[in-house]
Amino acid sequence: MASCQSSQPVFSKRGEPYKSAREIAQAKRQERKARKRGDSNTRVASKDRSSRTPTPRALGEQIDTVIKAARSYTGTPYKWGGTTRVGMDCSGLLCTSFQSIDVILPRTSEEQSRFGAEVAIDEVREGDLVFFGATKNSRTITHVGMVTEVVGKDEVKFIHASTSLGVIENNLFADHFQNIFIKAVRPQNFGQTAFTKQ
Repeated sequence: MASCQSSQPVFSKRGEPYKSAREIAQAKRQERKARKRGDSNTRVASKDRSSRTPTPRALGEQIDTVIKAARSYTGTPYKWGGTTRVGMDCSGLLCTSFQSIDVILPRTSEEQSRFGAEVAIDEVREGDLVFFGATKNSRTITHVGMVTEVVGKDEVKFIHASTSLGVIENNLFADHFQNIFIKAVRPQNFGQTAFTKQ
């Protein structure tokens, strides 16, 4: 299983022009400067966004939105560093999907593994991120997916960008994935400033 790392991170929403990480950072700097100049509208919007704590229902809706966005890419071929319908890699799929709720995930699978609190495999639920190594007993994270459905004790579906089959859903408890599974992480602070576009 190839590593899903990109030397040129790109973030984009459907219908918007693609932007590089440099362009996004520049836009953020301009917004910060506008706030410092006393743009009250910008200041109020920022305060409102950071003070919101999602209710369980709102959090559930956010998770549903992310899963729906990820599933919309089903069948998209694998492309290392890809973040579009032309081609997608595993971490790119999650970055793009989380953008549907204005949450910016780190770009690589290894960085994404630190985006939240670790949970036991038998406690995973929809929206959790699951991480894998390239080979059995590897502790180096090279692949990531997201839990889409907990069917039962031995069947947990997750979506990922497979190097051979593209974006697809598989059972986390299939022998192959159990052999290379490293950990699961529950993303924290949905809607909070730390993880939300400014």
